[in-house]
Amino acid sequence: MSTPRKMSEKNSSPEISPKRTQGEIEVNDTKKFMSSPEMNIADPGMLFHNIVMRLTDHSSMGDALWFEVGEDLGRFSINEFCLITDMKCVGSTHLPLVESRLITRYFSTVRGVSREHLELQLSNAANLDNDDDAVKLSLLYLTFSIPLSNANSVKIDPKFFALADNIAEFNDFPWGVLSWEATRTAICNSVENRVASKRIPLKKNDKVHYSVAGSPHALLVWAYETLPTIALKFSYNYEHAIPRMLSWTTADNVKFDDVMSVFTEVGEKQPKAFVMMPTEPMGCAAIFEEPKCCA
Repeated sequence: MSTPRKMSEKNSSPEISPKRTQGEIEVNDTKKFMSSPEMNIADPGMLFHNIVMRLTDHSSMGDALWFEVGEDLGRFSINEFCLITDMKCVGSTHLPLVESRLITRYFSTVRGVSREHLELQLSNAANLDNDDDAVKLSLLYLTFSIPLSNANSVKIDPKFFALADNIAEFNDFPWGVLSWEATRTAICNSVENRVASKRIPLKKNDKVHYSVAGSPHALLVWAYETLPTIALKFSYNYEHAIPRMLSWTTADNVKFDDVMSVFTEVGEKQPKAFVMMPTEPMGCAAIFEEPKCCA
């Protein structure tokens, strides 16, 4: 397996050159919330695809996603998502509709602010009034690039700009709830789109593509944590870290035949159900519970 690449070498946030030498906002809590940029991520598309295509219909068991590997069912729910990301996954996501100072100041001529607009504004940091605003816009950019990733052109709800004006409230917001909902919805939609595409005749060189919003990397980490055969073949584990997603990196050059072979081995050699449980005090402890029997 080839050496993994760090995300910072591929896609990093725009550089910020603040007018002042030091910012006046303490963002230590934000570092934990946004620790995901330190993840080592290669191109796991083929592996992710093969996991997603094993999604089964168990809607009667609640909002969890169930994946069938061999004769077993593996649960990927908000509980496991919290273990992996360590984001806050409890609490209300309701936000009042108030005018945003950041939008008024920097995006008054824009009809709906997207990540593209944020990137453009941050790349011209000399136009920012102060370090505080640079931090707030950067937080928004990172939030909608990683835990709530989506296409660059997708509009961001103005309520989040108002929230960013208060760093403490921004850090305490249950981003994990929104990230899980976005990830779950995107995974389900990708399966539906894939099935629908099979009904449409394709030309010889046509390829079927789909994108997954939210935090899809969490599903890969879930597979590494629960299926050792997959972890040994397609990933590296450096150390035990919190959140757990910081312990794993996906190998480069994942091939279709290797993925199919390993999934067959998993089905034959791991007859027991796979479940994740917390091993240390974590922020998700309040929501975690044993999975109900799926027999």
